[in-house]
Amino acid sequence: MIGGARVGPWLHSLTRLLAGGLLLLPAAAPTEERTEPMSTVTVHVVSGGESPLSAEQCRGTIVGPGINQPEPFPGYGGFVGWESPLRLRDGTWLVAFSAGYWHASPPTPLQYSAEKLQSYRRMGMPDVAAPRGGRAMLVRSTDQGRTWSRPTTLIDTPADDRHPSLLELPDGTLLASFFTYRSGDPEDEAHVWVTRSVDGGQTWEDPPRPLPSPFVCEETDGPLLRLPDGSVLMMTDGRLPGHKLFHGALYRSRDRGQTWALLSTIAADHDLYETTVARLPDGRLVMMARPEGDVCWSSDQGRTWSPPTSFGMRLFAPSLYTLRDGTLFCLHGSYAPEAGGLRAIFSLDGGSSWIAPAPDHGFLIDRAYGYGKAMELDDGSLLVVYLSTGGHRTSDAQTNAIWCVRVRVRPDQRGIELLPAPNR
Repeated sequence: MIGGARVGPWLHSLTRLLAGGLLLLPAAAPTEERTEPMSTVTVHVVSGGESPLSAEQCRGTIVGPGINQPEPFPGYGGFVGWESPLRLRDGTWLVAFSAGYWHASPPTPLQYSAEKLQSYRRMGMPDVAAPRGGRAMLVRSTDQGRTWSRPTTLIDTPADDRHPSLLELPDGTLLASFFTYRSGDPEDEAHVWVTRSVDGGQTWEDPPRPLPSPFVCEETDGPLLRLPDGSVLMMTDGRLPGHKLFHGALYRSRDRGQTWALLSTIAADHDLYETTVARLPDGRLVMMARPEGDVCWSSDQGRTWSPPTSFGMRLFAPSLYTLRDGTLFCLHGSYAPEAGGLRAIFSLDGGSSWIAPAPDHGFLIDRAYGYGKAMELDDGSLLVVYLSTGGHRTSDAQTNAIWCVRVRVRPDQRGIELLPAPNR
């Protein structure tokens, strides 16, 4: 994730950073079949909804300098991030994350052009030996987040293993989705995989299982979604052959993650990055995407979708969660001037309208880099895990951390409250 983006978006973001502006590619996307008419999405602005406690008063560190850092391996330089939490049925808490040497940690020797490599070096990419790039790792807690184990390896492929996302099935099988990244050919830089564990995450299938993808470059960062019929959904974004724009895509597995089928793709007249999906209480699916905050819905379990509709809130790394009371909660990074950091908005009507402190950004969780993921706890609060920095500068990458706080929607549904992390 360069400049707050990932691989396809990730490399485009590098281009934007270096060029000093936003790159919108002009290619038109194909027409998609729709299940419902165009919907209007609005923002309901409320005042006084920010948390009385700050992140500095509430955050804890799960992995960071001097705290649960990975054992040294070739290519590890201090960077940790791109995390995802999961609470198992036996009460164990897991957090999966990526570890490497920079914001991205592709295997060396690097295959970038001399000009691109020079640009990355100026940005802060260190010169290291990383024959297998970064890897996906896992920490666990058996005391509800008060203490965490040292990291163990989830998967270590020959590429950079990024954004592991976890899900537990009713029989105890664990699924982990992630994508791999290599430097060099844009047609072969990113691919999505799934691996499984039958012993609570102690060991994982290797080699992992590839998606049956039509894309030449594809990525995902979860969360995975289990439906009432037992099937599992995974949202990705990627670029189809002959197209320049990134599309959203939805896959389903009916056999505990062993095989996957592409259900649908979602297109707009601009890129759809970092797509995320949730299931609403009425059975519909709702999707959101970077960078324009597009929202769309499916009434047939993801086979077809309404047109993506933006609502004036430009954002990155959206992550959707349907809470037990039916509230749709969204973590996001903000592009709004003077209102950056990790933020949250929420909806009481399935995403048709969003409650926020301003038209262009959500309630502040932390002014850190963000890329938050969450899990709902028994008391109705969310454990939110996120990055301290993007790790672009060498010093940031060497000292990066995965932080956590607890967040809940206020009882009057007009804002959020931050609560101390369990390990605060």
